[in-house]
Amino acid sequence: MHKIIITILIFLIPFLTNAQNRSSSDWINFGSSHASKWLQIAPGKLGPNALIVPRMDYAKIGNESKLEIGSHYHQMRGDTAINTFISYYWNIAPGRAAVEIYGYPTETFRTSNDVRDERQIYLDDNGWVTHGGDLLISTYIQILKGQKFLPDVTINYSLKTTTGSNRHGRYTDASMNYFYFAMGKSFFFENLFLDEVRLATLCGFYVWQTNKVEMAQDEGPVFEFGLQLKKDWFNFYTELGGYKGYNAYNFLNRLYDEKIIFGNNDPLIVRTRIEKTGNRFNFTAEYQHGFRDYHYQTFRLGVIYHFDAN
Repeated sequence: MHKIIITILIFLIPFLTNAQNRSSSDWINFGSSHASKWLQIAPGKLGPNALIVPRMDYAKIGNESKLEIGSHYHQMRGDTAINTFISYYWNIAPGRAAVEIYGYPTETFRTSNDVRDERQIYLDDNGWVTHGGDLLISTYIQILKGQKFLPDVTINYSLKTTTGSNRHGRYTDASMNYFYFAMGKSFFFENLFLDEVRLATLCGFYVWQTNKVEMAQDEGPVFEFGLQLKKDWFNFYTELGGYKGYNAYNFLNRLYDEKIIFGNNDPLIVRTRIEKTGNRFNFTAEYQHGFRDYHYQTFRLGVIYHFDAN
């Protein structure tokens, strides 16, 4: 009997040791009774799809509806993720208004314990995990169509649902919304290498809920600049943008009387994308590099089926 007990204990020692390797005694409690109380709800402390930088609409609604499916591959030190995405862009009033539903059906990821410690994620790394992600609903309205000396102007309002879980620090499990004004202007050429050059920009406001009792949300301006180059059936896009929170979590520094809590809420990204257009199908490939409070490099592949809005 003693031999059996000793054998069982020897077998369990590695598991008991592993469970004791990660201690939460020095973690900062941001204000709740759940295991997520240690999470900081900020883009620099969550997964790559938690608080994304908006995608450019180049201030043009267009006359078509479209369905897009594809996947992202995200990579940073200690964190790798592959997610699927699907988007349905419904042009409810051609050239004037559209609604987009954008979601992440699955996200498969692995996060090392070093990153989990740095982000204060309660659960250990037990290998690859697959979860469902968030759903975003966006409304686009064309308020001005470009004239000779005037740009195209659109407004956008987007709302994120809470379908994604923060169990492994991947999503906020709280609402997020943003709105912006976008302006764009195209320049057309004949007998040159390029058929069209389009310049665009957007500016607005970005708001998301935190888990912090003293200050329930973070917010700040969102901005982005885009360039589109078109030649025959090919489009090249490059975009620079991000947003800047007012740093709600800094309030807790008063309690600790030292600068140990940082906002992690000022992401900045650069995207480049190539799109091959066709009669019904477009094919896209994109690379995104994160700076500041967005630590991932992302590769994106997608297929778009576009059809007449009527």
